[in-house]
Formats: sequence, C-alpha cells, structure tokens
Amino acid sequence: MRIHLLTLMLMATPALAQSPLSALVAEYETGPAAIFQNDGRYGPTGTAYEAGDINQKDNLYRSQRIALEARLGERHGLIVLYAPFDITTRATLTKDIDFRGTVFPSGSVVDSRYLFEGYRASYLYRLVNGERFTWDIGASVQIRNALVGFSAVDGTRYTKESDIGVVGALKTRLRYELPSRVWAGLEADALSTFGLLGNTTGGIYDVALTLGLPLNTKGDVHAYARLRLLGGGADVKKRDIYNWGNFGFAVLGVQADLVSLVERALPTP
Repeated sequence: MRIHLLTLMLMATPALAQSPLSALVAEYETGPAAIFQNDGRYGPTGTAYEAGDINQKDNLYRSQRIALEARLGERHGLIVLYAPFDITTRATLTKDIDFRGTVFPSGSVVDSRYLFEGYRASYLYRLVNGERFTWDIGASVQIRNALVGFSAVDGTRYTKESDIGVVGALKTRLRYELPSRVWAGLEADALSTFGLLGNTTGGIYDVALTLGLPLNTKGDVHAYARLRLLGGGADVKKRDIYNWGNFGFAVLGVQADLVSLVERALPTP
C-alpha cells in the first residue's frame, strides 16, 4: 500500500511541473487537545495499561499545527504539514507496570512521556471545482517520530520505546462557501491494514470539521474554528508492541494566501 501511494504521487509529478503556482496558502492552528484513549503494552511480558493509569485524562494539552499548501493550476495541490504532540504526566501507580522488562511497582511515582510528531506530505487532485463547492481526493505519506517513556521520579528506573516509521493514507477534502463567503470544510486522512500486512494490524485516521470566514475583502486571509478527531495505532506482534489512541482537538487558526498577499504588496507597473 505504501508503494502504491508513493507511485501515485510520483506519477503526478510531470503534470504538477507544468502547472503554474496559483496560490501558496500558509496555515497555523492551536488549541486544547484531550486524550480519550491511549492504551499501551510493550515487551513480551509487558503490562497492558490505559491513559487513566498514568493521569493522561486529567488535563487538556496545548496542540499546534503548521501547514503549507501549493495550488498548482486549477486541479493540483501539494501540502506539507508538521504536527507535533508531546506531553508528560506524573502519576502514582495503582498496579505494577512491566514496560519492556522494567517493572514499575504499584505505589511508585512515575513520569510518563508520550511523543508523537507527524511530518506529512499530501497530493490532492480537484475532482469538482465549482463556484461554491470543491472536492479533492488524493493520498498522504507521513513520517512519524514516536516515543513512549517511563521514568521513576526517584531516579531508580527508566525505559522507553521509540520508533521512526512511514505511514500512508488516502485523503479527501470538501469545502462549501456561502454567498457571504463564510465556508465549511471536511478533511480526512485514513487507512487501515485490515490485518493484511503479515502479523501487523494497524490503522490511522485524521478527520477535521472546519468553519471559516474571511478577514479582508480580498478573501486571501481567513480565520477558522476546527474540531479534529485523530487516532490510530498498531499491534506489532513480532516486536511485542501494542498501542492504540484516540484524541480530540478544538482549535482556532488562520490561513493566508502568500501569493495574493505578495501581489497586492508589490507596486503596480
């Protein structure tokens, strides 16, 4: 599946090279995130634990994302995205937790770090390019930088599981703009292995609903509110790794078309 997604993007390269840059949209968003689920088990004798066991459900956490989208002609688009998520919580354990052979006994105070950074590139092809409604389809490739670590506050124990991997997904995006130029959007990246990749079962999803409005008469700067559901994980039996999480985000953001802004800033010849 990863090979097919990369092939799709490479096949699109000649057409993209011939397309003029019609827009370059920079986007930044930030807001609180909640952990709904974050189950883990690491090692052949590892203990299964949940987000509540390490106090990950007790608070909201600040999130942010940065994206840049190049619109190439009317039909093609390329997006690069950076999505960091790095939290540390402290908990007094109510049960023994075995993490990769290191046992943290019940009653001990531990710091737990959860790092999941995503570096994503996407290609979109515009199937419908109407005056009010647009629909894009395509694919994404994401490099994930993940780390899960446990450390005893008294300094007696520390262990971690870290991984850098490549994940592919299918992508779609819909947007509808009202006559008032207020717009609504739905964007989704998702893929499941359905157990087809040997003894590994996994999947990812990233679904966002957005409500946006222009901040100027030109319509090249927009503010937006967005609700996002992000989740996924894997059961990798050959490495004795199991992790599955579901997270919710409520963010505010701004996006600006840099091409339009530069054109308006330059003096007219």
